[in-house]
Parts: sequence; structure tokens; C-alpha cells
Amino acid sequence: MRLRAMLAALVLAGGGVLLLLPAPERAEALNCTGAADHSTLGDATSPDLALPQLEVAKAIVGVAKGMAVTKRGTVIALQVARQESTLDAAAVAGRATGAFQQIAPGPAGAYAGYDRRNTSMAAKGFFTVLLARVPGYDSDPRSNADIGQVVQASGAGADKYAPWQSLAEALADVLYDGTAKMTCQTGASGPLAVSANGVDVELPPSAGIAGMIKAPTAEAARVLAAALSWLGTPYAWGGGTAAGPSRGIRDGGVADAHGDFAKVGFDCSGLVLHAYAQVGVSLPRTSRAQYADGGAIVPWAGALPGDLLFYGSVVHHVALFLGVVNGVPYMVEAPQSGDVVKVSQVRTGGDFRPEAVRPIPGGGPDRHA
Repeated sequence: MRLRAMLAALVLAGGGVLLLLPAPERAEALNCTGAADHSTLGDATSPDLALPQLEVAKAIVGVAKGMAVTKRGTVIALQVARQESTLDAAAVAGRATGAFQQIAPGPAGAYAGYDRRNTSMAAKGFFTVLLARVPGYDSDPRSNADIGQVVQASGAGADKYAPWQSLAEALADVLYDGTAKMTCQTGASGPLAVSANGVDVELPPSAGIAGMIKAPTAEAARVLAAALSWLGTPYAWGGGTAAGPSRGIRDGGVADAHGDFAKVGFDCSGLVLHAYAQVGVSLPRTSRAQYADGGAIVPWAGALPGDLLFYGSVVHHVALFLGVVNGVPYMVEAPQSGDVVKVSQVRTGGDFRPEAVRPIPGGGPDRHA
């Protein structure tokens, strides 16, 4: 289903809250801004969410209400999930998996027997442990962060959960009891303002080249704007989700030597996955899988802005084709450990694959050949 409405409606009926949002498999990106009582929050805690994050929050709240967990318990869960995974159901760091980064089997086997990437099942596991370890949580004098730490037993400690309480409360005001409203509209993806006007994308100064990219479709333009909005973000092996940059993971080699596991950023496929998620297109996590299952394969000579470019006879790198500027083909990429998201000339030598993958079909003349 394709939904072009700029605003998502909030419907209150019988005490319930229903956010009418675009279908997640193919929808415009949504930045959701919450309640007036929380409007003074800073950028770090304001409820400014991409669609995949909001879907995770909705699933957590739905399970809480089904298990008769109070609003406070729901807030605790939301702030824990925001810290642990940035509300990313697919997050994996070693054996820790899902929105709550659960490691099976967990306390009394609470995290075993289900796919921890399923937010509803993971939330049920979280609330099961909450009810077992802190049965009087609703009136417990300890802070939300301290109670969250009792459930998670995180090595990072309770202090990591505390900054997300205001965000979690704003979400619960909307999703749990409907005491506040939330508006959702299309918006920018990253910290840089990158203009996408129809099919035109203006290159930001940090691109290192001046000009306008003419994308084949408005969707492809928004994909490119999303990727360009993260220029200068550190490369982090294993980093990047639909919601944005995330902490890298260990690889036992080059990435570890550069400290990627301690950085928040993108690797090559994480950047591509994130950019396409902003128009509701879900891509696989790795470059190899993006090549195999990312869309139609076209010859390099027919590549269009927004197409995916690959390197390696066994694929090891992916980049987003930007198009041709002043006769030179460019791409935006997260190149390698020690580097940052940047605009580069397309490297057509070496192990470059002379083809491209097109996740969004159709649109416009061949602007490359």
C-alpha cells in the first residue's frame, strides 16, 4: 500500500489510540513529534522517530496493555528499548538480539523459545522479568532507570537508561492512554539538512562537489538525501539500522583495530539499509544479501541515481550511485574502518562489478550511459 498523506491521523475510540500510518513495507519516511507537554525537550530526548522505530514502540505498548502492565511499566520498557537498540527490532550485537538486546535463555528461561527479533515476543519476555523481579514496580520508589537495570542487569548500568525517560513518557502519553497527540510527517533523515525537491537533490557543501542530482523518481531522491544527510558520520563495522547510525560490533580484525565497536556510525550496507528505510523499502542487512535480494540487476552503463553499486567477485562493499556531475560518476558510501560517510568518484577498476541493483523500479531516462 502506498500512502502519500503528509500527516498521520490520531484516532481516539473507547479509550484506545490508533495511529493510522503508512504500511511499513513501502511507505514514506515519517518523523513523529509528540506531546505539547514535552515540547521543551532537547533533541536528544524529543520523540522524533522514523517509522520503523514507531512500529517497535507500538508493539511494546500493545504487549504491555495485553499483559495489564501499567503505564509506568510501559515507560520503563520504552526507555530501556531506546537505549539498548534505538528501538530497532533487528539489532544484533554478539548474542544480544532485538529491541531489548536479550541474551537467551535469560532469567528463568524468559528469553528462550522465540525469535528475539519479534518485538512483541521480546516485550513479553521483558515484562515477564519485570513482574518477577520487581512485582511492586508501579509504586517502587526507585527511579525508572534503576528498575530497568534490575530487569536488564546491564553492565553499562542504570545511568544509561535515565536520559530516555522523557521520550518514553511522551510516547506513552500518545500510545498507552491517549492523553497527548502525535503528528507524523515526512522529514529529513540525518543531522545535515539536504534538500530533495521532487526528483532534484542539492548536494550539500560537505559533499565536496557542487551541483544538483536529478534522480529518476522522487522516492530515489529522498533515498539519496537521506544518505547524504549523514556525510561525515564515522564508519563503524556492523553499524547502521533503519532508524539511523548505531554502535559498531567486533570483527576480530581490522574493525577492532580501529575501535569500530566503540563508535556510533554506519558500515556500507548499514548506510544503504537506512537510506532506503526512509522511503519504507526494507533491504537485507549485508552487502552480499543486498546484491542478491535488493532488486533488479541492470548494466552499469544503465545505472540511475539511487541504484546500488557493488565491489568484489564475492561481494564485500556496496555504495549508492549519485549520478554524473560534470561528466564524472559519483557515489555516496561508508568506505572502510577509519573513514567516514563521504561522496566519492565511482571506482570502476579493480573488483568493481559492472552492474547495479535497483531497489525501486522505473522512472526517468537513462542519465548515465
